[in-house]
Amino acid sequence: MAQQQVDIYTQNMMARQNLLRTGIHMVKRLGPVTGSLGQQVKIPLLRMGIMTGVLLQFTVPVTIATAPAVASPVAPWNIAQVVSYQDFAGVQRTRTNGYQLWAAQSMKNMDAISSIPAGNGAGGLAPTLNYDTNILNQPVAVGNGNITFSLYVPMAYNPQADLTGAVLTQTNVGEHFINVQLANALVNADPWIAPYVSGAVTGNGNITIEAFQYYIQPQAMDASQLPVIDLSTIYGFEGGFQNTANIATGQDVFVNYPNNRSVLSGFFVYENGGAFTANGGDINQITLLANSNTNFRELTPRLLRETMRNIANSDLPAGSYYLDHRFQPIMTQLYANVQAKFSLGTVNAGVSQIVSQYEVQYASGAPLPGITVAA
Repeated sequence: MAQQQVDIYTQNMMARQNLLRTGIHMVKRLGPVTGSLGQQVKIPLLRMGIMTGVLLQFTVPVTIATAPAVASPVAPWNIAQVVSYQDFAGVQRTRTNGYQLWAAQSMKNMDAISSIPAGNGAGGLAPTLNYDTNILNQPVAVGNGNITFSLYVPMAYNPQADLTGAVLTQTNVGEHFINVQLANALVNADPWIAPYVSGAVTGNGNITIEAFQYYIQPQAMDASQLPVIDLSTIYGFEGGFQNTANIATGQDVFVNYPNNRSVLSGFFVYENGGAFTANGGDINQITLLANSNTNFRELTPRLLRETMRNIANSDLPAGSYYLDHRFQPIMTQLYANVQAKFSLGTVNAGVSQIVSQYEVQYASGAPLPGITVAA
C-alpha cells in the first residue's frame, strides 16, 4: 500500500506545533545603541534561531526649564518617527511610525501595552496606577528627567500560538537590522512630530535604545521539522502613509488599502489643523468599501471609538481610528480596490492629514505594487 502523502499545510501546522512545544523560547539582550535628535539609529540583530520579535526600550534624558511643558497626545511614542525592520533579503517587513506601531499592537493584544492602566482619574478621584515610572514616563515638571517607553517590533504573528512571519536567522549571508528615525526636536506645535507641543524642553544627553531579541531555538535544525509556510510568509506593519490630498470641509477623502496582501487591520490618525479632535467631532462617517460601490462597514466616530474601547479596555488618543479585520482578513487581491472613506466635517487651518497604517501578511517574494495613498 502506498504511503499517504501529507499536504504542505498540514505539515506546516504539525511542524509549528512541534516547534512551539519542544523549542526553547529565549531572549537575548543586545548592547545598547545611542543617537541624538534627527538621527537614524541602526540596531544590528543577531543570527539566533527562529526570531519572533524585538523589544526596544527607549531612554531620552530631558531638561525642562520652565513650566508648564505640554506633552503631545501621541507621545512619547512619536519620538520614533520611523521604525523599520529589514530582513536578510532586504525586505522591510515593518516600516511605520512609533505611535501607530504601539497603538495597533495595543488593539491586537486587547490591552494598552506598557502603558498607564485604564482607571487613572482626574482630580484625585482614582488612584494613580502607574507606580513604576521607568516603564512609561514623560516628565512635564521643571528639572531633569527621562522620557522612557518601549516599542515591540513583531516578526511572528503570535509567538505563543502562530509563527506566521517568524524569521529563520541561521544564515551566514547578509544581515538584518532595525532602523529608528528619531524626531528632529523635542518641541513643536505640530503634535505629530515632537513629544512636546510647548515648553522649554531640551535634551540632556544621548538617546539610548536597548534591544531584546526574542527567538525560539529548535531542538534540531531539520528542514522537515520547520514550519516552512510560516517562515516563507511576511508579517508586519506598513504605515506612516500621509494623505493630505482633498482634505477640505465637507469633502469625502478616500484612503487606499494596499493591494496583494491579507490586511489584518487598518489604523488611521486624522490630524485636523495641527490638532486631534476629541470625540471625532470633525468626521461625519467612516466607510469601508470595495470596488467603489460595496459598503462593508458604515461607522460613526462614536461607534468606532466605543468598539475600540471594548477591545482594549482603554481609549487611544483623539483622532485615532482602528478597523479590525483580524477574524476575517481582507484579501485585497480579490478586489479592484479597497478603501476607507472619511466624510469630513469642518477642516481647520493648519496641518491637516490622514496618516494610515496596515497590518499585513503576504508570501515572501510575492511581487507587490507600491501603496498609493489616496484615490
